[in-house]
Amino acid sequence: MKPKLFFWIDTSGVHYGLAKYIQDNFDCELFSIFEMTDKPKLFFESQKLVKFKKIWFYHDYILKTKRKPDLNYLKSIEKKYNIPLWVIAANDRIFNNFNNFYKFSRDEILLILEDGIKLFERVLDEVKPDFLVMFETHQQHNHLFYKICKARNIKILLTVPSRTPVTKDRLPNGNIYYLSDEHDKFLPLPKTIKPNIYKKIKLNEKFENIRDSNSDKRVYGGFLTSRSKYFKASLKYLFTKDTNVQTHYTYFGRSKIKVIFDRIAYELRKKHRKNFMEKNLSKNIENDSPFIYFPLHQEQERILLLGAPFYTNQFDVIQNIAKALPVGYNLYVKEHFMMNVRGWRSISEMKKIMSLYNVKLLHHTVNSEELIKKSSLVISIKGTTAIEAAIHNKPSIIFENVGPYQLSSVHKLQSITELPQAIRKSLKIEVNPDEVRKYLDAINEYAFEFPYVRLYIDFESKFKIGGYYANTEINSHKIMEYLEKFKPELTQLALFHIENIKRLSN
Repeated sequence: MKPKLFFWIDTSGVHYGLAKYIQDNFDCELFSIFEMTDKPKLFFESQKLVKFKKIWFYHDYILKTKRKPDLNYLKSIEKKYNIPLWVIAANDRIFNNFNNFYKFSRDEILLILEDGIKLFERVLDEVKPDFLVMFETHQQHNHLFYKICKARNIKILLTVPSRTPVTKDRLPNGNIYYLSDEHDKFLPLPKTIKPNIYKKIKLNEKFENIRDSNSDKRVYGGFLTSRSKYFKASLKYLFTKDTNVQTHYTYFGRSKIKVIFDRIAYELRKKHRKNFMEKNLSKNIENDSPFIYFPLHQEQERILLLGAPFYTNQFDVIQNIAKALPVGYNLYVKEHFMMNVRGWRSISEMKKIMSLYNVKLLHHTVNSEELIKKSSLVISIKGTTAIEAAIHNKPSIIFENVGPYQLSSVHKLQSITELPQAIRKSLKIEVNPDEVRKYLDAINEYAFEFPYVRLYIDFESKFKIGGYYANTEINSHKIMEYLEKFKPELTQLALFHIENIKRLSN
């Protein structure tokens, strides 16, 4: 029998292209849930390039009737799949305080969960797929679908970005990935079908500029910086009827007047916050006394919301670390440079951090590598910094799992109450170079190079007016141009998936 592959496809274009080139190189049946706005939907519901056996559009099934949520059904789902629903829902960026346009009620949130889960169960009962193929999850709906598929023992192929640094020339973001059925776990892969094998990394190699404030600039280039495209997108938005406010809960409350005023307020806040940062945040590393380094995470991002759901309040984390510091140590906290795209952190939160006696808040331009090198210990909620610390012979403490393998110099905190003792113990730990070497060898072995960000940005620029406006119609001719342009990369990724599908089917 032909294997049944189920795709979750959004409007990034990448997994649609992946489905196209898997279809061209493998005898299988394709199915998909599409997650997109009304106008792109017009193309995907009529397209013939990818021969899906059946497709569903997620938003067609959500909040279509007004009723009370079925609590008994939701309770049964939690028990059936062992999924704590509120942990996922409460950390969805649309439902929580990142949404400036609409305040969802408890019943609305539960209804959205109920409608989505009923759709997922109905689809999975009908198709009985062998594989789920998708990018790493970012919001409650695709995360729930992934969790339900996993609970049903459907084989999963997630494309997961490797946030582990490799070398100075290979950025941890944007081009290095691995396939997995979990976010912090390798899916063992045969060497014979590696798209790219990196050279083995030697520990005596210098890891200069593994991550710095320019790394994402090198990846993203001028994305979302074109004033002309921003102006064009604004005009299109103002003079085009937008039905998504009625059909997509993610657009609730987004009247044009609210969006305009929100954007004006955003630009004013951003400027005001930047001025505050320039005047008040330190741009120098003062090494007069020993310090522990804590890098702030970008907000609103998956790494916190779904990756560390009980540590989303970073000020609370910083305050707890400050309480646990040994006398004589300071805590250096650095702002994340990508908070620029979020309009920077609020001044009130920055002031709260700065008010702590033994905490110093650093400007986002301070070199992260130098901070790690000069620190006595690194503490992070999640992310790459703990691994970078090990590379630089520094111990670290993490609140959530940071990668597929655990290093003895990286202490996974089990409870916040153990933090004082964990800090004192970790300060005495020496990094085992053999462990680090094995870790990096594993990354070289299992990770592959794929220009996901380049494909994503090209798609956004081509179809979404430079990435500024999502609800635009998709032209079939341009889609074919896009697929042809990236045929080598997408074919390589498709063959990589196919070989693993064959292997996992045996």
